[in-house]
Amino acid sequence: MLKDKMFENSDASVVVYDLTADSMLFEHRAHKLVRPASVMKVLTSVVALDRLGVGYKFNTEMYEQRADSIRNLYVKGGMDPLFDVEDIVRMAASVPSGSVIDTLFADCSMIDSLYWGPGWSWDDNPYGYQPYLSPLMLCGGAVEVVVKPTKKDSVPDVITSPQSSFYSVVNEAVCGNEELGKLSILRDWLEDSNVIRVRGNCVREKKEKMNMYRSADFFMAVLAEKFDSLGVEVKNIAFSSTPDSCTLLHSCSRSLGSAVLRALLESENICAEAMIYHLGKMVSKGSVSIGHGCRVVSQFFKNRLGVSDTNFAVADGSGLSLYNYVTADLLMRALRYAHQRSRVGKPLYNSMPLAGVSGTLRNRMKGTAAYRKVRAKTGTVKAVCSLAGYATASNGHTYAFVLLNTGMQSSRPVREWQDKGGDLLCK
Repeated sequence: MLKDKMFENSDASVVVYDLTADSMLFEHRAHKLVRPASVMKVLTSVVALDRLGVGYKFNTEMYEQRADSIRNLYVKGGMDPLFDVEDIVRMAASVPSGSVIDTLFADCSMIDSLYWGPGWSWDDNPYGYQPYLSPLMLCGGAVEVVVKPTKKDSVPDVITSPQSSFYSVVNEAVCGNEELGKLSILRDWLEDSNVIRVRGNCVREKKEKMNMYRSADFFMAVLAEKFDSLGVEVKNIAFSSTPDSCTLLHSCSRSLGSAVLRALLESENICAEAMIYHLGKMVSKGSVSIGHGCRVVSQFFKNRLGVSDTNFAVADGSGLSLYNYVTADLLMRALRYAHQRSRVGKPLYNSMPLAGVSGTLRNRMKGTAAYRKVRAKTGTVKAVCSLAGYATASNGHTYAFVLLNTGMQSSRPVREWQDKGGDLLCK
């Protein structure tokens, strides 16, 4: 496979380790430093499952403060990456109809004010996979936009979720007009505006997620609108830390296991970033920075996996950063470490996409020996295509495998090459 013509202008790092026999089967350029793309989420998940535990909770809490006739509410963010509209409705419903709130405060003191990770690309903005990070994230800090064609020469239907006056939609698209060019859905991100523009020729349904500029403001705006719909008046919205004298009114908890599942199965970046910030809480006495989390992950690699700090660079939890560099050997060590500890390995394995069935592997390896026999995480950015996980061989042994491809301009032939590798492993 390594004699493929594809490698005349690209490269690959490969490791295959027999976990059942606890022995190396094959390695090629295993210690070459490369960008991992989204297989970085495997490393973040292993560290989070080991250090925090699958039952660790992300908490979003609302507190009440009363003084004479003044009633204030404080929403304390815990960077729950999966907090959604149903959660915000339940939060709003915890306040009786007819109540008057003088000030609704957002408590974003958990993390610092840097809303992007180091090495994140400016041109990934305004897409939902690169959200503005905050402790208060609603629907991952993004709005889903669905554009559906109608009659020829008419404007298409545009459906957004969650709905809010925090953003606006300008529909300039037309159905069946080729002169307008390809349909596009974009936010006016250069102006830090939350105006979403739909332009071009609509011939089929298209979905896109747009990140919201200032995600905490988005969270609070939707919450205030929910209060209004339930007959609760909110006079002011502001930002402040929660005083100790407040009383807990409502709490929403989410387990780490649910974040690991979404991070690995559907490659949700916000889930991995939430994990690394919560890891950072272990070493920070105040607001958490992404650097705190990266320090915990780096220490794990050195102390638990026995990897020299010259053989990796950790810049974020999701793999978005251009500054992440790891090796196939490091990934293999993490997969082996998890496999040897069921409290880590079981939730990790069960959260990974299953070849031909689920997640980012739902359309791959069908009709091969790898079908339903490979659980692995994919990773793709420009010139990087990665696959790392577990394979069940025909002799019943479990293999950890890592395929890190770099330097190519098209991912399709690389995925075909990787799928062939999965097929051979399972045979």
